Amino acid sequence: MDLDRESAALPLGDLFADGPFPPHHPGCFGCGPSNPSSPRMVFERRGNTVRAAFSFDERHQGAPGVAHGGMVAAALDEASGSILLPLRQPAVTVKLDVDFRAPARLGREFVVTSWLTASQRRKLFIESELTDGDDVVATGRAIFVKVEQEHFVNLGANPGELFSSHR
Repeated sequence: MDLDRESAALPLGDLFADGPFPPHHPGCFGCGPSNPSSPRMVFERRGNTVRAAFSFDERHQGAPGVAHGGMVAAALDEASGSILLPLRQPAVTVKLDVDFRAPARLGREFVVTSWLTASQRRKLFIESELTDGDDVVATGRAIFVKVEQEHFVNLGANPGELFSSHR
């Protein structure tokens, strides 16, 4: 991905107001209230960014006292995917690069933030950052590809369960 990590956030449009989002669906790993392993991230739009505060606990442990790296990557992916809600655009992750900078200690409050940096035809370029206070724990750069809602229906979603595509 050739995009500069310091790229400014692109506008997310006016189809979805600032404030909290509902969960993607009840069983969603990152934000689903019915998923017993979920860290229950509650995302909110803040201008042209999306963010959530949450904690990792023993269910997310890798090395003693530290969240598994896959959990950190999952948090960045979840935040990147949450950019899609204000865009009203179904899409799927096709690439996620993660830079780990510090251990994500269990029981700490983290903030994960994401922003759209570019859109080229079907591709959406999204960056994300996981912080513990002022310390950056990890950063992510993702590429999502736009799909039709039928993609998810064909995989088991109920029609109307996801937002309609926006063109």
